[in-house]
Amino acid sequence: MNNRVDLVEKITPWRESWKVHVKVVKLWYHKNPALDPSQNLLHMVLMDEKLHKIQATIRDKLIPNFAVSLTEGEVYLMTHFTVVPNTGLNRAVKHRFRLLFQYKTSVVSVVSIRIPHSGLCFTSIDEIDQRTKDDDFLIDFVGIITGVRKERDVASYGKMIKAVVLEVFSDGKKVQCNVFGNACDLLEYDNLQKYPRSLLIVLESFKIKAIEGGVMLQNVMNVSRLFINPDIPESVEFLSRFSVASYGFSRLVTNELGYLVSKVDGDFFNPKEISNIQDLCADNGDGHYFVIGTIKEVMDEPDWWYYSCVCGHVVVEHEDLYLFDACGSCIEHVMVK
Repeated sequence: MNNRVDLVEKITPWRESWKVHVKVVKLWYHKNPALDPSQNLLHMVLMDEKLHKIQATIRDKLIPNFAVSLTEGEVYLMTHFTVVPNTGLNRAVKHRFRLLFQYKTSVVSVVSIRIPHSGLCFTSIDEIDQRTKDDDFLIDFVGIITGVRKERDVASYGKMIKAVVLEVFSDGKKVQCNVFGNACDLLEYDNLQKYPRSLLIVLESFKIKAIEGGVMLQNVMNVSRLFINPDIPESVEFLSRFSVASYGFSRLVTNELGYLVSKVDGDFFNPKEISNIQDLCADNGDGHYFVIGTIKEVMDEPDWWYYSCVCGHVVVEHEDLYLFDACGSCIEHVMVK
């Protein structure tokens, strides 16, 4: 019996007897109303232990054979595919080829192998700014929401859909992001304003669009996803890169035009805002404070810092778990603040 497992990066069309251990990092159904609105396809992004990814597609007639066996985030042993060129205007991965499931394709759940990585691979804002034309490959991006503007509903294949324009900040720059369809439900003003601090957003599988004078990001309906303050290691890693002395973000508030905005202050230090210790003792609110003083002693007791979730709320450590203080829900990834 051949127990050899192939690497995703080695897959080519020259044979069908491929055997891979892969995690389903993304799964979505998609119809193309411009071609055949009755034809349903099930797409996946698969990732192996080396973090190499490839897209796989299940045609309409085969979906009932496999859909019940596939769960996003789980690891499988998969064998026997048709391998075809990875073409199209919205490619979720950069692999040269993609997999087509056949009747004889085998999918077996594997519990002995874990691939903990989320599969997200963030493109920097500098890389985005360098693009001069629409890109066929979809990208992941992470940043801080600094603006939200609702637009009028737009027509799409005979239906009216929602539209929202975001302004997202990362590494000292801002980029516009257009969001259409059901993804706008997550961007309702009331929902965004309930958070006590500026919001981190993860954009998964978004398209880079060239516009006059620059570029912007745009979602592909039924493919792209966005996440607000997700409880993942990448959120903590991104927020940890921001120094208090470098940027300050206000919470989202409504401006005179009715849009949501968050002030980003690159020169955050203001000599007029220097506080003394008495002021700190009298103020119970969260915020950034500037105090001039002399260090008299370094305390060993951990009473001057706390654990926080990505949203900014206090979490409590309890038997190797972190619990959100307000409701008791479990948080996996925390920051020290």
